[in-house]
Amino acid sequence: MAPIKAATNAGPLIYLAILGHHNLLRECYDRVLIPQAVYQEVVVQGAGRPGADETFTATANGQYEVVSVTNRIAVEALLDELHFGEAEVIVLARELGVSRVLLDDGAARRKAKAMGLEVIGTIGILLLAREAGLPINLKRDLDLLVQNGFRISSDVYHVLIKTTG
Repeated sequence: MAPIKAATNAGPLIYLAILGHHNLLRECYDRVLIPQAVYQEVVVQGAGRPGADETFTATANGQYEVVSVTNRIAVEALLDELHFGEAEVIVLARELGVSRVLLDDGAARRKAKAMGLEVIGTIGILLLAREAGLPINLKRDLDLLVQNGFRISSDVYHVLIKTTG
């Protein structure tokens, strides 16, 4: 079976760190690729904030790979709709043939899907981990995400709680 690879934006790195679940990326994926812009945002500009130390350590230990995007024109073309990190995630995935991208922002998710990429976000990672038998308290995690600025509709929140117990 081929290794499962994912290119991630800042959101999942930050929110999983807030939840104390930063390790879930390595539990769910064989290779986690981080575009240079995302590393810069999370580790350098985000120094002292959630996700910075965790991402730095995982990268230093070889658990995550920081990769430079080569097609700068494609990144620039996406910047009218997306933030720099989101654009780099999508372009990097296309360059390296990575079908799965980790994005939380709605506009970025729509653009990635339109470009043929499989999209999963922070909540999807929690659900994958839970399905794999890892101890995830979804209600606690969703509540903590919302307290930390994560946007989720109340309808989706209630469906998740109801269907996952």
